[in-house]
Amino acid sequence: MNDTATHPRQAATVAVQRPPFPVIVGCPRSGTSLLAVMLDAHPDMAMPPETAFVKHVVRLQGEPADLARRFVELVTTDRAPISNWSDFGLDAADLRARVDSIVPFTVSAGVRAFFDLYASAQGKPRAGEKTPDDTFLMREIGAMLPEARFIHVIRDPRDTVLSWQKTWFAPSRDPAVLGAGWRHHVESGRQGGATVAHYVETRYEDLVRAPQRELRRLCEYLGLAYSPAMEDPSTQGAARIARLNGRMHTSGRMISREDRTTIHRNLAQPPIPARVDVWRREMTAADRKAVERAASPLMQELGYEPHVE
Repeated sequence: MNDTATHPRQAATVAVQRPPFPVIVGCPRSGTSLLAVMLDAHPDMAMPPETAFVKHVVRLQGEPADLARRFVELVTTDRAPISNWSDFGLDAADLRARVDSIVPFTVSAGVRAFFDLYASAQGKPRAGEKTPDDTFLMREIGAMLPEARFIHVIRDPRDTVLSWQKTWFAPSRDPAVLGAGWRHHVESGRQGGATVAHYVETRYEDLVRAPQRELRRLCEYLGLAYSPAMEDPSTQGAARIARLNGRMHTSGRMISREDRTTIHRNLAQPPIPARVDVWRREMTAADRKAVERAASPLMQELGYEPHVE
């Protein structure tokens, strides 16, 4: 994915030849991390931990030299929610060297340089991106990276809210607020999908109940030969959890390692069909009704029917 072209016509030619670049989007706690480790289990695909920085660098503007400097500073900033740099296991000097070789520098070339560096570090030829907030910038990311292939992961809002409530980054514990948040993310993702060249949807329920069928479909979309290793990504999940450390938030709050690892513990196991419809066992009737009111009518449109007493 190196891009050191200095002529627009040459750059356009190179862009056509790039392999599809997966960009996983969706509401937090919808299964985006599960799909990321599934793809990471493929021998040809390296999926870094959630990057966070793509939504920031896509907005950068300026003269090439200054742009390159600010790009590296932003990507290597180890602060939530700007960048999760220390999770990647990369050397900032290596990234800086790759960025310095891009003349003239562009943000798209810098982003490709980062993912190329990560893929090389993992001994794989290709890489991809997963950050839920990318959901709101799909058109901009698609313009920056024409090779992007967006995959929107959708999950039952009741299970999503039940899981979201337990995280350190939940915007609220109120099920109505989170239900509305699910609807906003999913609507934004579907609207964004209409503005980009390549977009598909997948359901969390399909990824855990019929992983082979669903992963075969996604591999075809991404131009990947199917690999059975993707069906059980627990090794990748465990390795990802082990690399997570505490993280300072820009607000000054320290997010502990336990905060970051606990919410991902299921990634260290094979896909768990029992994680479908957890709301039936664990969600109170009042919370369920609040989510259903906030998430309707989209949830019915997607086939997630309200519970009948």
